[in-house]
Amino acid sequence: MARNYGMYPIQMDGSWSLEDLYKFPRTYEQAYFALDALIPSDGQVDLDRIDRAFKTFPWQGGYSAVNFYNQLKYATPIGTRPTVLSIRYASPGVISLALILEQAQMLAAIVTAVAGSVAACNALYNQIMNDLQRRKLLRIEVEKARITLSREELNLIREYNKEMAEILKIGTPDVLDERTGKPLVSLKILLSVYRRIRTLAEYHNRHKAVLPTKVPPAARLPPPAQDDLF
Repeated sequence: MARNYGMYPIQMDGSWSLEDLYKFPRTYEQAYFALDALIPSDGQVDLDRIDRAFKTFPWQGGYSAVNFYNQLKYATPIGTRPTVLSIRYASPGVISLALILEQAQMLAAIVTAVAGSVAACNALYNQIMNDLQRRKLLRIEVEKARITLSREELNLIREYNKEMAEILKIGTPDVLDERTGKPLVSLKILLSVYRRIRTLAEYHNRHKAVLPTKVPPAARLPPPAQDDLF
């Protein structure tokens, strides 16, 4: 898949708080890095670091998520991480980022799809979370889970993985399962990514931040110099 570096304009509207100015960019960045890790590409990401991110953390609380997304960020060359070019706060305004355009457009398509069916997506998410809570699987130790999960629970988790992967448009969860080695961890990662996509979809539906699914060829920028990549 071709990967073009360029300017990506995110349309802003409405009233933004200081919390919005922190929450939206951080959520966008985390979703962007997660998508790059979940969907194999020809980018120059550090695959060893990504594999460690998928295998290392126990996913028993928020601390795992913080470290997970930090690892994905550090696996992406500095020169191709999303960078702010300009912000114009008006009605409407725009945040212009420099990034990999194909990656941004893919993320925008997923956010738009979730925004258009957010009630159904949330219903599935809530069903899964309630089921995991009822089965006491949200904080169970990963190694213990691999031993104690029943066949019925493993089959259910794998089915949930397929449904979440479909919502996130990443194909099958097989590659993710190979990386984690544990379907329950795969599911927790997919649920975590969905929460970030859902947040971006909420900004979209309130017209506070609209992600374009297409950008003109003129948006392309010279690729980062090799010295800027790492």
